[in-house]
Amino acid sequence: MVQASLSGPVHPLVRSILIPEAKTSEHQLIETTARSFVEERVLPHLPALEAHDDALLKALYREAGELGLAGVDVPEAYGGLELDALSVLLVTEALGEAGGFGVSFNIHSGVGTQPILFFGTEEQRRRYVPDLAAGVRIGAYALTEPNAGSDALSGRTRTRWDPAAGVFRLSGEKQWISNARVADVFIVFARLEGEGLTAFIVERGSPGLSVGPEERKMGIHASPTASLILDEVPVPEAGLLGAPGEGHRVALSVLNLARHKMAVYALGQSRRALRFAVRFAKERKQFGRPIAEFGLIREKLAEMFLRHAIAESMVYRTGGELDGDKKAIVADLSADGGAPPSSGTPLPEGVRPSEADRAAVVRRRAATLSQRIAACALNKVLATEAQGENVDEAVQIHGGYGYMAEYEVERLYRDARITRIFEGTNEINRLAAVRDLIGKDGAPKPWPSPETAAAAAGDRRPFADPALASAVREGAAVAEAVLYTGSARFSALFEAARRRFGPALPEAQAVVRRLADAQAALYALESTLARTVRAQAAGAGLPADAAGALLALAGAWASRTLRTNMDELERHLGASSAAPPPASGGEGTAPVDVIRAAETLADYVLSARL
Repeated sequence: MVQASLSGPVHPLVRSILIPEAKTSEHQLIETTARSFVEERVLPHLPALEAHDDALLKALYREAGELGLAGVDVPEAYGGLELDALSVLLVTEALGEAGGFGVSFNIHSGVGTQPILFFGTEEQRRRYVPDLAAGVRIGAYALTEPNAGSDALSGRTRTRWDPAAGVFRLSGEKQWISNARVADVFIVFARLEGEGLTAFIVERGSPGLSVGPEERKMGIHASPTASLILDEVPVPEAGLLGAPGEGHRVALSVLNLARHKMAVYALGQSRRALRFAVRFAKERKQFGRPIAEFGLIREKLAEMFLRHAIAESMVYRTGGELDGDKKAIVADLSADGGAPPSSGTPLPEGVRPSEADRAAVVRRRAATLSQRIAACALNKVLATEAQGENVDEAVQIHGGYGYMAEYEVERLYRDARITRIFEGTNEINRLAAVRDLIGKDGAPKPWPSPETAAAAAGDRRPFADPALASAVREGAAVAEAVLYTGSARFSALFEAARRRFGPALPEAQAVVRRLADAQAALYALESTLARTVRAQAAGAGLPADAAGALLALAGAWASRTLRTNMDELERHLGASSAAPPPASGGEGTAPVDVIRAAETLADYVLSARL
């Protein structure tokens, strides 16, 4: 793996951040395998998949399983490849380019598999996970109901224990369930009498289980979507997932991972839109020359690349941090009667942990998976909104052709709209990010990182090594100034909001939205800054002039976002922040020439292999 050569006392995040530029030849081979599968096996068959060819869909799942793509982050003991975090991200992003199939696959390998892997018993993991990782069985996640969308935990599906039959009886309706038509294994949530929300594993073919008609959707037609109807469905005790009354912890903690996974999917779609836009701009001629030579088109391409790079930086950073959380749970699998893959010594057959022990396991693991709620929520917000903007601009660059169904950007446009809605609407994710920042004890968490919080208070460590090219150092200086002054100002305004609203702050949603957008800008800028500097120090990534332009433009973007939201907060709260609003070039730096920087970035985008 590429190692950055850093000589000075740089910001610690630069040394630790996970970046896509750190690919080795092995990573490239894994990524190429995933991309070849998408380009050669999935995309040519999308029309058939969108026409609901279930046999083909299942065959592609099995092919993906044979290649290991369905189990990249599943432990080897349960049939997976157990690859490193960078490999998992590269594969997930590549599969994100597979349109509706990518959505279906994302659900299967995420919320369709992870609840069993992380919260199931050893018997459940052995029974289901290897087949899911092999693509032999397809997974689905059934939480949403007709009256429980954003308020996901208010569902009315009920269950009771039937002592005569020795089973739970589940009754209710689940709505908009991805993979419902083809799934073999469903993760279903229901309210257990006297206990609360509880998770179950329900197999296809169970008596009383039926699937409604396929939904007629705007996009992602290759992703099956239907209702799941449960009429006194019997589920044996062995189908109880986790512990009675702990379903809300299972649901929300895996949704946290799903939000990050959706952000990675959105990166794939965002990159594909950019690739099509660049290709068309080079080929399409008007007024006697390629439209790629026109200033407005070039500026669009630079902005598309900037949005993608900012989102990619934060998504890979968070993915690296989440990897440690997931590994901690894999190491903890012995606590529920199983054994970590390295030991191979499960508890004696027939010996099961008590219900109280199982509940303790669920709580411990859910807490581990919930350490990065704000980061995962904001990953989902920024990445899906970058996807939406990039797809929209790709259509615009194509002009009238972009509106025609024979051009793929038309499908990208329809497919993109859903990502800002499912896995929690972006509005809900903004609320979740600020709510997490408040903390359970009422004490605010350092944001965007403890290091930056310290720097905002005066301990400012630089990101850029003095040995880097001047263009990189100049761009980094702009971004640093915005990050540090913006962090200080955000902290002051967040504290003013806490003083004014107290525990009711999450209910002041207009205030929360502006805080969340400022949060996202700070986290994204810090991630982009650390990623770009690390890559430059390793001699990887963009040419120095393009990297400097990227950093300057990222700083200018964050500055505009911060200034707009924090000026409005300051006026509403009647509070003065501790730091001045960052100028477009950042405090203490020359204003950024965004037109020249965009020109530099456009030159790179039009010459690069994206």
